[in-house]
Amino acid sequence: MNAIITKWICAAGMASLTLTGCGSGETYPMASAEGLAKIRELVAEHVDTTKYKIYTVEWREDNRDRQLENILTHIDVYYLDADNNDYYLSFQLTDGKFTTDGPERDDRQINSYACSTPLSLDAIDFDYLQQIGDRADALVMSDEKGKHLTLKSAGIFRFQIWPVSLSNVDRWNRSEEYREESRQLEVQFELNYVDESESPEYQGRFTVTNYYTVAFTANAAGEVSIDN
Repeated sequence: MNAIITKWICAAGMASLTLTGCGSGETYPMASAEGLAKIRELVAEHVDTTKYKIYTVEWREDNRDRQLENILTHIDVYYLDADNNDYYLSFQLTDGKFTTDGPERDDRQINSYACSTPLSLDAIDFDYLQQIGDRADALVMSDEKGKHLTLKSAGIFRFQIWPVSLSNVDRWNRSEEYREESRQLEVQFELNYVDESESPEYQGRFTVTNYYTVAFTANAAGEVSIDN
């Protein structure tokens, strides 16, 4: 198992949370049915899929003072219009509500709207997410080092159907194999673990803790592999 080891600082008294569960208000666990419903709601409200093709939706937990608390905090959406313009839309949990400053348009045109397959919001499904999360955790636990780790949070989930670049349009037109490849869903995600046998360090009112991030890739069938 190849794990990235990172040291972080958090306020003392951090609570241990499960990967899935129920949220309250607009505070949701990273992999909860309520959180996924909120993601789909926000994206559908701000991106008209009759005019745009979404190709990436990703969400992340807090990476500051509430890191490892498994709280859905950031949502990013990438999409195209019919003129091959790329857009980026970001939501952030602020004072208990998800807010956005609206979309940003890229100055460059690098992807083909006509050739790209849109990502369906229905693909962001709780049962699927639970399935790949369980399989990923089982992979970690099957490793000798992983047996000493405790799942703390999900750091990021990214659902994506790679857009076809303008430079590959001719290839897309010629090759059925490439067209099929360009339609495939790819899911990337990271799980964060702590080793309960490691003693934390104390710096005043702060606790310094090591955590271990393991990155995974999954396909539409729910097959999961650890990224090297």
